[in-house]
Amino acid sequence: MTPRRRTAVIVLLILLVLVLGFLFNRTTAVDLDAQNRVTLNLRELAKLDAGWNVNILRARIGLDNDYQALARPLPRIHQLTDSLRDSLGMTRGPTATQAYQQLSAALSEKERLVEQFKAGNAVLREALVYMPPAITDLKTELNGIEGALVPARTVLALDSALNALLTDILRFNLSPDVAQANRIETTLGTILIQKSAFSPAVGERIDQLIGRARAVLRYRPLENAIEIAIGRTATTEAIERLSRAYDKAFDDVQAQKQRYRTWLFAYSGLLLLLLIGAARRLVRTYRLLGVANKRLQASNETLEVRVAERTAELEAQSAKLEQLAHHDGLTGLVNYGYLTRLLEHALVRASRRGSTVVVMFFDLDGFKAVNDTYGHGTGDLVLKEVARRVQDKLRKEDSLARLGGDEFVILLEEVVSREGAMRVAQLTLDQICGITEAAGHAVNISASIGISSAHGRAGAARGAAALLAEADQAMYRTKQAGKAGFSFSPQAQWAAAPEPANTLQ
Repeated sequence: MTPRRRTAVIVLLILLVLVLGFLFNRTTAVDLDAQNRVTLNLRELAKLDAGWNVNILRARIGLDNDYQALARPLPRIHQLTDSLRDSLGMTRGPTATQAYQQLSAALSEKERLVEQFKAGNAVLREALVYMPPAITDLKTELNGIEGALVPARTVLALDSALNALLTDILRFNLSPDVAQANRIETTLGTILIQKSAFSPAVGERIDQLIGRARAVLRYRPLENAIEIAIGRTATTEAIERLSRAYDKAFDDVQAQKQRYRTWLFAYSGLLLLLLIGAARRLVRTYRLLGVANKRLQASNETLEVRVAERTAELEAQSAKLEQLAHHDGLTGLVNYGYLTRLLEHALVRASRRGSTVVVMFFDLDGFKAVNDTYGHGTGDLVLKEVARRVQDKLRKEDSLARLGGDEFVILLEEVVSREGAMRVAQLTLDQICGITEAAGHAVNISASIGISSAHGRAGAARGAAALLAEADQAMYRTKQAGKAGFSFSPQAQWAAAPEPANTLQ
């Protein structure tokens, strides 16, 4: 063999090895840890956003007075959005980038609106708290010395105007409208007319009262408009869009990995053919041909074993990844992402069959006390026991999912009636309340359950996200009503019209 030909052969061998290394690398170059981090970040962001919405509602109805809960999730939300932005390099095309930009804009707009809400709500709440006792005190003075120094007709006119003002302000706070506002302004004008007949001290208190009333007139419609604008930011939908974009990107990476694996197998076959041809050209005698054939047979057997071992390893890894992607690591239940797929498929079947799908959203009452008192190890045992007990009482075709923490969802298909859902809910409560011991510690837990349902095509049109949200809201009504029970969503649909009764059971 001439030096030039020898060099060409060496170069060809190097190229063949480089191509083989490239194909092998592409079959393994998937950062699964990074993909899992993105999934967990999206799930945590969705949970923080849902909690943020709950805190806005609590501030709206006066359960939170210091507004700290509205600002508490913001640093973590910013960290998660920055992490998701840094992970955009794992995707291809503009879909994920556009979804992230929409989510970032929605969260920024929501944060701005929440700041406006806090400022207006503080003034509104102070005015509403101030007015009833202030009017009561002023009416008391009118019945005392101040009333004795002023004509009785003037006192009665001011007393009547104060009563009308308090009634109209309370009604306006519940349901503001222009007609109600005009009546309040008319009443304020009447009070101003009567003010001149009383002492400066009473006049100053009347001015303060009028200022609070006009604060309610200004800030109640403004707060309602801000709440509507917060709802229109649609951050939940933006998170879901970004999650779908990442899921598609990761699925594309897996598909590409499979294609490279196919090419690797084909390329290995090509190399094998080249080896056979080279061996035939090198063999000049029968003895050398026999030796070459034996070596080739041994090489083939070794390659087949390695290919089989690698194939088995890849199949085992794929099965493990699928299990991790679809199930909760602690309880073994299906996770949120897989639950939404199951629910979407169930709604499609319900639309086709005209049947009913029921979603029960519940979390554990008293679970935080278990964690705080005995530690997270005992809490994990409680979660596993809840999962086991409730799963044992469900049908094979039903699903139980853990969303995270102490939040679970039951998915029921082919539910005949509202009473059937009630039986499952009561059975679930009984199973959970029956857990009295964990790791040698006495525990006392129950559950708050929210139930929603969708029937036929109309239910399928509402979608999985809406059904889960309705069940979540019904669960919070159960908590507000005293916990350890279940409530039906007002939007629940059944094969027959539901009874017009209180949904709290």
